[in-house]
Amino acid sequence: MTKQLSQASRPMDRVVLARLTGNLGDAKTVARCCSDVAALHCQLLGDMIREDMQLELDIEFLEHRSGLNSALVAELGAEYTLASATLRNWCPHFVLGTKNDLAIAIIAQLLGDASPQGGGGESRALSSIEADIAALVFTKMASVMRSGLNAPGNFEPVLSAPYPAGEYAQHAADVEDDFAAAIKLQVTLGALVSEIVLVIPQNVLLKTTIVKTTAQLADGREADERLTDRVLRSQVDLCARIKLTPLKLGSIARLRPGDIIPFEDMGEVSVDMDANGKMMYRCEFGRSGDSYSVKVKSNSNPEGTTIKQILDI
Repeated sequence: MTKQLSQASRPMDRVVLARLTGNLGDAKTVARCCSDVAALHCQLLGDMIREDMQLELDIEFLEHRSGLNSALVAELGAEYTLASATLRNWCPHFVLGTKNDLAIAIIAQLLGDASPQGGGGESRALSSIEADIAALVFTKMASVMRSGLNAPGNFEPVLSAPYPAGEYAQHAADVEDDFAAAIKLQVTLGALVSEIVLVIPQNVLLKTTIVKTTAQLADGREADERLTDRVLRSQVDLCARIKLTPLKLGSIARLRPGDIIPFEDMGEVSVDMDANGKMMYRCEFGRSGDSYSVKVKSNSNPEGTTIKQILDI
C-alpha cells in the first residue's frame, strides 16, 4: 500500500508532460517546422540585407536542435550575440542570435575591406557599432518572421538591444524554461562562413503556419523567370549607321537621284550598331551571300552589353 502511494505521488516525467500538453513535439514534426522557418529566411533574409546594406549574403539551413530553452542558448557559447524578441499574437519570447564574426565582417566590408577572412572569422565581443549591425540583422530576421507568419493583427516585432549570449539569464529571468527548438542558418559573406540562429519555444513553433510558403515563393520565382524569358524573346530594333564622306550644306541641298556619296572609311568600313537606339556594337560592313551585312567586331561598352541598357531601365 505504501509503495502504491509512493508511486502515485511521484511527479510525471517532464518530457512526457511536455508531450501531453503540446510543449514538445515529435522529432519529425519539429524538423518539418524548423525547415519551414529556415526556408522562409533562406528566401527572404538575403534580399532584405542586400537592399539595406548592398551586401551579398548566401543563407542556407544548417541544422536544428531540440531541448530546453536555457540549454539551447548555453550551447551557443560566447561567440554569439543575442536579442530577445516578442511578436504579439504569435510568441511572447523568442531569441535571435548571430555569431560575432558576421557583424565584425559586415563592418569591415562596409569600411572597404572587400574580402572578409575565411573560416570562422574573428571571434571577440562586439564593439558599439558592430552591435548596431547585429541589431540590424536581428531586425531583418524578425521582419522575415512577421512577413511569413499567420499571426493576426499585423503587429511589429519588439526587440531588445543586443547582448552577449552569456547574459541571457539576466534577460530571461521571467521567462519559463520550456522546450524550444534552435534553428541554425549558415551565412556566407565573401570568404567568411558564419551562423545565425532562432530559438523558438516549441509550444509556439508547433502551432505556427507559414503563410508565405516555399512553394509560393517558388511560384513567384517561376513567374519572374517566365517574364524574363518573354523579355529575352521580344523583338528589338537594330540599326546600323555608316559614316559617309562629309559634304558641305550647299552640296547636300543639291543632291539628286543617282548621285553617289562614298563611305568615309577607306578599305574596311566601320559600322555603329544600335539596339533600341542604344549604341551597342562596332561592326564592319560586308556581304553574306547575296545580302549586305555587318560583322560584330567589338562591344562599344567596355563593361559589356546588358539587358537593362537595351531596355533603358
